[in-house]
Amino acid sequence: MSPQTAQAFLDGLPRMRAALGDSRHVLGPVAYARHMHELDADERDAKAILRRAQLCVVTGTAVNR
Repeated sequence: MSPQTAQAFLDGLPRMRAALGDSRHVLGPVAYARHMHELDADERDAKAILRRAQLCVVTGTAVNR
C-alpha cells in the first residue's frame, strides 16, 4: 500500500466504521467483531505505512514501496 493509499484509507475509515455499525444487526455479533478486528488491523497497517514514509522524509531516504 502506498502512503497515498494509506492516507485515503484512513480518511474513509470513519465512514466504513459507521456503515459497519449500521449493519451490525444484519451481520450478527461474530461477523461484526471479525470485520471490526479486520478494520483495526488495516488501520494499524496504514498508520505504520504513513509513519515509515514520514521517517523516510525526515532521514532523506526514498520510500521503497
